[in-house]
This record gives sequence, C-alpha cells and structure tokens, in this order.
Amino acid sequence: MKSLPTRVIGIGQPAAGDDNAGIAVVRALREQPLPPGVEIHEVTDPALLIDLLDGIRYAILIDALVSEDNPGNIVFLTPDELATCRAMPLSSHGMSVTDAIELVNTLASNSIPGNIHIIGITIASPGHYSHAMSAAITAAVPRAAGLITQLLENKKFHVVPDTELADSQTG
Repeated sequence: MKSLPTRVIGIGQPAAGDDNAGIAVVRALREQPLPPGVEIHEVTDPALLIDLLDGIRYAILIDALVSEDNPGNIVFLTPDELATCRAMPLSSHGMSVTDAIELVNTLASNSIPGNIHIIGITIASPGHYSHAMSAAITAAVPRAAGLITQLLENKKFHVVPDTELADSQTG
C-alpha cells in the first residue's frame, strides 16, 4: 500500500511584493534535503488547496498574514486558530485559505488530513504595488523554511514548543 504524502504548500502571488512570502519559502525548501514522502507545491489561488489537501497525511501551509504586528514575525496556527485570529491571510481571489479548508472538510471529510498546520509570515497591509518583497519578509523566508524543515525532520506536527516558535520569530 502506498503511504500518504506530506504536502508543504506555499500560497501567494509572486508578483505582489510581500504576498509572495509563502511561495518564497517553498522555493527555499526546494534547495534543502527533505525527508522522503514530502511534496512541495506552490499555489496562487487558495481554491487549488481543495485538490492538494485531499488524500494526504499532513499538510503545512505557508502564507502571508496581514497583521498589525511587526512584519516578518512567524506564527504557527491550526486551521481553527487561523479562522479566528486577528491576522488575516492576504487573498486577491474570492476564496481564502480558511474557506478552502472548510470546503475540503465538508466535501471530503474522510480524506482530509488530521494535521493541517499553517505557518504565517506577518506582513503590513499592502499600500502600493511592488514586485519585490520588503527586507523584513525577505529575512523571514529562511527562518520559516528552517522551522518547516525542523517540523518535517522531527515530525513535530502536533505542538511546537513556545521556545522554538520564539526562536523562529527572533531569528
């Protein structure tokens, strides 16, 4: 029997400045050795998560979160926490990450992974159009990639100790 994959999915818009954070992280992960069974994906439309979250063991989603916090902070959330937190994923499409996860839960509740985790990189509310990411977000990309590598290697999908999260945020 084929084992179920773990998918790491970066969400963002490569031509939209800091909203490219999720895509930049998965591109950095492609440059690192990863455990067997890990698949890396990029999506520009959260609706594409519906197919990617079907029939997998674990999913780690990486996205930019518009927040009043300092840009470049890394936060670790469950889908329930994402749905209720004050930091919001940036979406230029009709469906958000939370909407996609809820739809998968409704349509394919038997195949949705028991473990979906979201790594968010906080960004300021976009004020102007830019292709380049800010310095704070650019610096957060390798830190987020390192955190995800640790999660994958150590199978720490249930709980990330506060000290690890604090270390990842301060860099």
